[in-house]
Formats: sequence, C-alpha cells, structure tokens
Amino acid sequence: MPVRTPHFPDLLFGSAARLRRWEGALMGLLADHGYRELHPSLVLREAVPEGALRFFDGDELVALRWDFTVALAGLLARSFPTPPDRVAYAGAVFRRPVQPWEAVERFEVGCERIQPEGEPAAEADVELARMLMAIPGLIGLKSAILHLGNAALVRRPLEAEGLFGELADAVVAALSRRAPHRVREALDGHPSAARLSAHAEALLSELDGPGTLSALESSPYASLLEEERSHMDRALKTLLPILPPNLELRVDLADVAGLGFYTGPTLRLWAPGAQQELAAGGRYDRLFPDLGRPWQAAGFCVRLSRLLDLAATRPDLFEEPR
Repeated sequence: MPVRTPHFPDLLFGSAARLRRWEGALMGLLADHGYRELHPSLVLREAVPEGALRFFDGDELVALRWDFTVALAGLLARSFPTPPDRVAYAGAVFRRPVQPWEAVERFEVGCERIQPEGEPAAEADVELARMLMAIPGLIGLKSAILHLGNAALVRRPLEAEGLFGELADAVVAALSRRAPHRVREALDGHPSAARLSAHAEALLSELDGPGTLSALESSPYASLLEEERSHMDRALKTLLPILPPNLELRVDLADVAGLGFYTGPTLRLWAPGAQQELAAGGRYDRLFPDLGRPWQAAGFCVRLSRLLDLAATRPDLFEEPR
C-alpha cells in the first residue's frame, strides 16, 4: 500500500507508528549527546526562496518552512548573542520537488553543531560522524553505507584559480559525472586547465581503495589541501576501529553534491538498493557569517520520508520492529 498520495503524505497506522518510533529514537540519540531541541516556526517571513510553497498572510507574501538549517540559522542569529553549541530539530519541511514522485511535505530529524569562529572543528566533525554511524542500528536498518567526503577538496582549488560562475559549475558537473575528460573539455584554453585537470584525475583515481587519500599527493594542489587531507586521515583512524558491523565506510574525494553550501567534510548515509541518500550533512562555515554572526557550523539531516518509502518498498532491508 502506498505510503502517501502524491506530494502530501497521509500516513496510515503502521507508517505513522514507525515515523513516531524513529523520530523518538533519533531525538533520544541527539539528546544523549547534549543536543537540545529548537522548533522554528512553520512559516518563513524574511526570506522566501525559490522552490518554497508561498502564500499570502494578509498582504504579506510568506512561505512554508522549506529547510530546517536555514530556518534555524535565522532563529539562532536573531535570538542568541553567543551560539548554543548543540541544537536538534524534528518536523516537516515543504519544498517543491525536482522529481514528480517526490513528496512536497517531508519529515526530517537532524542536528546542528555550532562553534564560535576559530575554534577547532575536527572534534565536532567526528562527533557528528559517530552519531550518524549509530543511526542504522537505531532504526533497524540491517546494513548501510556511510560516505565521507570533503567539499574543500574541490572548492579551494577552484577559488585559488579564481574560477566562479558558469565555468566553475561546468567543472563541478563534470566531476559529479566522474568524467575527468569533461573537466579538460570545460577548461579548454583556460590558464588553470592543466592544473585543475590533473587535480580531477587525482580525485577520481582511487575510488575508495586503500590509497584513496594518498592519491591527493599527485595533485598540483597537494600543499594547499594538506590540512584537509590530515583532517580526513585523523577522522578515518578514529572511526574505522568503532565501525558497527552493519555499516560500511567509504571515502569519496570527488563528492561535489551540495558544493554551493558545504565548505568542508561531508557525510552521506545510504542503504543497499536505495535510490537516494537517507541522511546527509557536513560543514557549512559560511552560513552564519552571511547572517552577520562569526560562527562555524556543521550538522546532518535524517530524511524520514525517504526511510518510510524505503521501508514500504523494501521491508527486507529492515529488522522487524520489537
């Protein structure tokens, strides 16, 4: 039986109970790690982004909450002179879908880790990864795959070469297709073409093999990216010994999804056979400075609507509820 009619879900008994059970388990995990819940309004008044569901409240154009991270950032920037360090959230967001089968109303649970500018970020990034590693076991997912990436591996060389706009977008699109020859084509005639093409080949040369991080040594930007490489190396050495038996850890140096938003390490949780990621997050240190606050931030979001769809179509991937 379908979980929802197109775009706006009606959850029947089983799905409604599962949603509440998962939501409670995930919020409990976050509370155990010191994350306190904030609940931003369902209505956005200041920024009405493209893709949001808009309506008039009297004469004022407003929108339904389309993203927790942006809604929380506005609330935190307005309400706190110094940032709370750990924030959790749960509820629905409303966003016009890219694909016709995607819902408009989506259920999510997530967290934000916020720090004053200049504080070391490595410990916070590992904390988020450890919590994400615990989620498959909490929701009864038999096996899962955690992807580790780092947006800075692409972002910093592009910025160092002064590449922005359409040309940078073309390079990112080629990397997302895992096509280094497309990178060379996009950069044809540009002064940085040889360097960025060699970098793309380095990023794509070791797809999660034992030499994945070592591949960065052949990049022309190896010195520029030494801090990011060391950060990923330390994270792997911390996470691999505590990896749950139902979770596989993969490294993706050429992860460019969300590059316009993420500035550092990225995390994505998948299930075997899933068509879309079930949770995603990473470091986005430019969000709060754009709102006038010198704070750094990272976080992740668990997409409960996708998990409900996966449980409805592939119940074999989940343990029976106790």
